[in-house]
Amino acid sequence: MPRRKKLKDVRIGIFGLRRGAPFVINMQKIKGVKIVSVCEKNDAVIENVKPNLPEYTKIFHDFDEFIDSGMDAVVLANYFHEHAKYAIIALEKKIHVLSETTAAPTLAECVQLCRAVEKSKCKYMLAANSSWHKDAMALKKLYEDGTIGKVRFAEAEYLHPRETAPIGFKNRNKDVYKHWRLYLPRTYYNMHSLGVLMNITGTMPKRVSGVASFAPDYMESASSPYVGDITALCLAEMDNGALFSTTGCAGLGPKSKWFRVSGDKGNMENVRFKRGTVRVDYMNYAIPDGDESKANYTFDAPLADAYGIFTKKEVAYANLGEEESNEHKGHIDFWVCLYFIKYLRGEVEPFFNVYRSVALSAAAILSWRSVLNDGIKYDIPDFKDKRKRRKYEKDFISPFPKEDGSVDIPCASQEYNLFKKYNID
Repeated sequence: MPRRKKLKDVRIGIFGLRRGAPFVINMQKIKGVKIVSVCEKNDAVIENVKPNLPEYTKIFHDFDEFIDSGMDAVVLANYFHEHAKYAIIALEKKIHVLSETTAAPTLAECVQLCRAVEKSKCKYMLAANSSWHKDAMALKKLYEDGTIGKVRFAEAEYLHPRETAPIGFKNRNKDVYKHWRLYLPRTYYNMHSLGVLMNITGTMPKRVSGVASFAPDYMESASSPYVGDITALCLAEMDNGALFSTTGCAGLGPKSKWFRVSGDKGNMENVRFKRGTVRVDYMNYAIPDGDESKANYTFDAPLADAYGIFTKKEVAYANLGEEESNEHKGHIDFWVCLYFIKYLRGEVEPFFNVYRSVALSAAAILSWRSVLNDGIKYDIPDFKDKRKRRKYEKDFISPFPKEDGSVDIPCASQEYNLFKKYNID
């Protein structure tokens, strides 16, 4: 079989411009990359993004026309629960894929996605942009250097409350509640918690269980008509024997992304509400040189370009501004874009390949299934094993509505629906 030609100039398509807007900006900062086409159904969103698009970029409303417009790779920034089905279409057309959120919403689609990558021999990567925050990068480097020894326990929280003031429920537009976010179980959005810990430690979840905190009185004021849970925990047993305790996306506040990793020699964590600051604490017997002044320390983590992943020329070409040199979200999305392009060019291999990506999705799916089944444990499938994964090829159980509005499982740990409460049809 002839070898695939190495990509120097890369033609990119972006599907979904509301969440895809940062990719429009950041892909243009990379030498040899052209955004040849974008696809978005909302004209207002298109108008907002259009000033940042090159003149030659084609704009589509229809995905089928878009995906056949002549691209080497597609960025999927569409709805959270629909990435797998569009990734599979792209892969069948020999188009590489960067998926912005979760790989797949069901176990069956996890299987289908693996098969599509294997058959196409195309490249697949999960963006997982929180792993590119400078504190997460610093924790990864510390772990790889053996600073705290082997991980035994780790925690991660992603707190993302709804900050807008509640309005009268009867005055709301009911159509708003068809959006995927309003059916999102608390364990499902786990890229910013369990995903980061996986990347820091290089471990994989083998078994999960889950528990949720049901707080409908709070959630009603926070304008969530279907969920009812304020948070949920996924307890993941990892392939090295460690236990990880993580939130998905919790409705608690204030906003926070926090990671703590405990090992044989001590603990390390990013400091809450001080993004970019990392703290290391040693066990007494592991203090370097036995010097008590070195028992703990904090430091400001460097940006991702300090770890030898990117060249000075690549960073210089991007011409990153002062604002982006801080922890601006656009900056971490730039690292994701640049790494993906280097992956396409055969220069690097991502941590979140298709197998780790679907394992992360499966942890979300099965920990929620555990919540609904009194906390029983579920094994994470080995998606590399073609025989073992066959067991899950028909498991399309999902909390997201079908076209007729029906769902397979609830998105709340207990029945809760404000429409019923207020007798709204």
